[in-house]
Amino acid sequence: MTGYEPILFDSNILVYAHNLYSPFYKKAKELHEQVVFKSLKGVVAIQNLLEFYATITSPKLVGNRQVPKNAHRSCLVYFKAGFRIIYPKHDDLQNALYLAEKNNISGKKIFDLYLVTTMLSNGIDTIYTANDKDFKDFSEIRAVNPFM
Repeated sequence: MTGYEPILFDSNILVYAHNLYSPFYKKAKELHEQVVFKSLKGVVAIQNLLEFYATITSPKLVGNRQVPKNAHRSCLVYFKAGFRIIYPKHDDLQNALYLAEKNNISGKKIFDLYLVTTMLSNGIDTIYTANDKDFKDFSEIRAVNPFM
């Protein structure tokens, strides 16, 4: 990675960067700081921020669960910290549903496909994720696990 190509941070990277109890906290926080200090071009999709919010406010989260007010502030960090925020384009949903049918994608995998569609329509082809296997079927992008 040169740091000059934009890299989407998957939701799990955001969660780890805010959870002191995570074994991945230190590395995730380091990646976040690289964006803040402009040595890495970090990107976050609106979908990632919603998933991040859902995770950090979940009653199932042990340890570092946030109340909605604090979670709101945690999400706003990404708008102020140098991350490029990307939004789905007008036809991303239609394209995702077409590809889901074409590739026989079902269940929760649709969310990964929609994220990939949003990435591609915004010119992003690399994602940092702890779940790189979730993206192995999408040859249009490169999934990198920064914790390996």
